[in-house]
Amino acid sequence: MAIGRPINRVEARDKVTGGARYTADARLPGMVYATLVSSAVSAGRVRAIDTSRAEAAPGVLAVVTHLNRPQWHSTPAALRYQETRFPLADEYVYHHGQYLAVVVAGTREQAAHAADLVAIDYETRPAVPTLDAALPGAHAPVWRFEPEFPTALALNDPEGTLAASDVTLDLEYRTPYHSHAPMEPHATLAHWEGGSLIVYTTSQHVHGDRPIIAGALGVPADRVRVISSLVGGAFGNKTAVWGHTLLAAVAARQVGRPVQLVVTRKQVFTCHGHQPPILQRLRVGANRDGTLQAIIHHTVNGTPVLFDRPEGAISPTGTVYALRSVGVRVEVASMHMPTPATMRTPGDGPGMFAVGSALDELSYELGIDPVELRRRNHLAAHPLERKPWSGKQLLECYDEGARRFGWDRRASRPRMMRDGGDWVGFGMSSAQRLEHHGPARAAVEIRDDGTAEVRTSTQEIGTGNLTTLTQVAAEGTGIEPARIGFRSGDTALPESSPTYGSRTTGSTGTAVHLAALRARQVAVRLAVADRHSPLRGLPEERIGAAGGRLYDVDAPRRGETYRDLLRRNGRRSIVEQGFHDPAGRDPRFSYATFGAHFTEVRIDDTLRRVRVTRHVGVFAVGRVLNPKTARNQAQGGIVYALGGALMEDLAADPVTGRFVAPALTDYHVPVNADVGEIDVSFVEEPDYNAHPLGAKGLGEVVAVGVHASIANAVYHATGIRVRDLPITPDKLTASPS
Repeated sequence: MAIGRPINRVEARDKVTGGARYTADARLPGMVYATLVSSAVSAGRVRAIDTSRAEAAPGVLAVVTHLNRPQWHSTPAALRYQETRFPLADEYVYHHGQYLAVVVAGTREQAAHAADLVAIDYETRPAVPTLDAALPGAHAPVWRFEPEFPTALALNDPEGTLAASDVTLDLEYRTPYHSHAPMEPHATLAHWEGGSLIVYTTSQHVHGDRPIIAGALGVPADRVRVISSLVGGAFGNKTAVWGHTLLAAVAARQVGRPVQLVVTRKQVFTCHGHQPPILQRLRVGANRDGTLQAIIHHTVNGTPVLFDRPEGAISPTGTVYALRSVGVRVEVASMHMPTPATMRTPGDGPGMFAVGSALDELSYELGIDPVELRRRNHLAAHPLERKPWSGKQLLECYDEGARRFGWDRRASRPRMMRDGGDWVGFGMSSAQRLEHHGPARAAVEIRDDGTAEVRTSTQEIGTGNLTTLTQVAAEGTGIEPARIGFRSGDTALPESSPTYGSRTTGSTGTAVHLAALRARQVAVRLAVADRHSPLRGLPEERIGAAGGRLYDVDAPRRGETYRDLLRRNGRRSIVEQGFHDPAGRDPRFSYATFGAHFTEVRIDDTLRRVRVTRHVGVFAVGRVLNPKTARNQAQGGIVYALGGALMEDLAADPVTGRFVAPALTDYHVPVNADVGEIDVSFVEEPDYNAHPLGAKGLGEVVAVGVHASIANAVYHATGIRVRDLPITPDKLTASPS
């Protein structure tokens, strides 16, 4: 069995030896370099832009601004472009860091020097710099895509049910700007060959990028090839085409040479997405026995002035716990801010901080253990779809997590646990994320040398998905993983599901699974029809595959290798495709992944610094294809959310709206010294209703609920409830509540 083995990642050696090649490592003959000029103001217009000194600088080949750029050939909305205006569309400025020019030169240093010589005269206007400043203009969003969540909903008279509840809470929670902060900056290398364009770029969905690039440039989609094989971190900010990619292609066409554009670290923070600030108000009603009656959840998030982009923080509100009634309302408030983007656990992460914290507050109000309160409100079916959950083992996650963590040692009241000079606190939260499906194709080739190859346009984004997909192909063909190669991340390959939304394992994995089975089936039929094969005449269902050979399952020594079979029949290879159609999943069920988090914090009584010393996460994600990569993903997701809980804040200047920490030197993320013991385990039960593989996505559910679990532990340790992230020492100086 290849599936279920903790094999090492297939790209690991290349990464640790420097052999891995990312987008910025790509080189082409005659390549030149581009640098972007960013706005120094947040609101206004460009009165004049003087490029004469830049154009005269050594090595400069072109300077493109809104005054001389080529015409865009479509509209952003028609192409589902990330923003509502293309780069350099006009002279108006809508946020700090907005791209105003691109400079092309023979070397990167020459381009950067010339960019500094571009002189811009601004007409500045007052900015709306913060969410608080924008709140008076909060309004219902006009969503330009079909939403995946309701922005307004009321089921079973939530106001009346809330008023009739024995206990009610009215709570407010806040999350700040969060940056994806990937290690790899965004980059594009664009090269025109006649009327065709080749684009090497940092992307989580090359087939999704292609029509956007082609439409903006006025090129048929089949004349554009997009390549992205390795991505050095994304977390959602490489799900979309951003302006730098289009400008690199424009510049390459103008100078007639390949152009590489690698954005600076500060530009990564300003022009390539973030999670916007969100204000959440929760009103919760319950009976004295802990039975939840109603939750009314109202959210307001910052949105760019040009268009409304709601953040789905209400997504866990009505689907995690059993409720008699639920009401949700989503509003947006226009700010002079860069365009937000999906960020790992979009909606669910900030939403579960509020809902998970509110459940904890309710547990103290009622005097019921937080785990027990959640057990009493376990939800067996999706309340909107009115279908039972398929493969829900959340109660088992609670039980296993509590056992592994030692929850029974928890004091029932806050500020009751000390260890020397530290206050000690225990907290927990649920985790849940709806399972997303997408169409996906893949091809598997079995070769006459006994090897195989998987072909799919998915890319490795650091999750280990190429490794698990290799295992899927190995399981299907019976060829050892070490003898299976991979071609990926290219629109010349079969279109896979994108590497976001936790889709890869279920959707692309299923396509690889089906392709491998079909390739093996062709080989089996070849063998049983071959008069020279030892398997001739056997029923197809009696033939197994392992170790690179086909064999009789009733007499395993009877069989032959793929190599012998194909060569004897004059076949160089067998190539088959698999297609995952999400419409094929069982319509009787609703699908999600589940988990439970348990956190221990220690807080120095003098410094009030929060240290997460232990964290236990238990997850139900169907079949676990590789326990090593799965555990790594879960630990990474927990560390990711730990940063959001304790330190991350891409704060904006309250006057100008400029980000004050747009670099890894200032935007604090967890380092090794911040991370305590992380214990990850899985309640494994294949969910074949969701996917033929039985596996579901785990990349995001592992981070959902961590914020709340940490915040709840901080309250248990100190008696101080922090409802606005991050939980920094200054917020723990108040008296206990």
